[in-house]
Amino acid sequence: MTKNLNTNLVSLEVRPIIEGGNDPFNEIMVAIKNLKLEETLQIINSFEPIPLINKLEKQGFKTWTERPEVGVVHTFFKKENNVEYKKNVNLEGVDLGENFDEKLHFFEGKIKTIDVRQLEMPEPMTTILQEIELLPQGHALFVEHKKAPQFLLPELKARGFEILYRKQSENHLQLIIFRN
Repeated sequence: MTKNLNTNLVSLEVRPIIEGGNDPFNEIMVAIKNLKLEETLQIINSFEPIPLINKLEKQGFKTWTERPEVGVVHTFFKKENNVEYKKNVNLEGVDLGENFDEKLHFFEGKIKTIDVRQLEMPEPMTTILQEIELLPQGHALFVEHKKAPQFLLPELKARGFEILYRKQSENHLQLIIFRN
């Protein structure tokens, strides 16, 4: 992360993090939390992080994007006066799998299974969003994922989907996504 003292710009280059197979969410949230009122965070990425933009706009941040060259997206976040930093909700508001097997049985024959564990960021999220758009009413999507999709969960909730999850291991999470 670098600071441009002339314009109060804090830059965070996340492409190497993503290329290394990691999610830059924690680094971004630390930068957001430490952002001073007069500063603007610039995230340099290869795609526009729409769920992050939506999340931070809901928290009162002013956001905009620029595309200085093909394949490069600069997304800017500026704190407004009364912004309160909110901690990552992670799986808050998502039903822990008490009735996971029950739902699997309920959707038997009406469930599509996808495995996004081997996909690079942001492909797991975009794949899931594409699949739920094609999901017929009364059907569910079963997802094998390597971790909690932090940006995706609020987006799914906002679109009227319910999410159940079951943690299989440290790097394996199962999700059932369906319309309520």
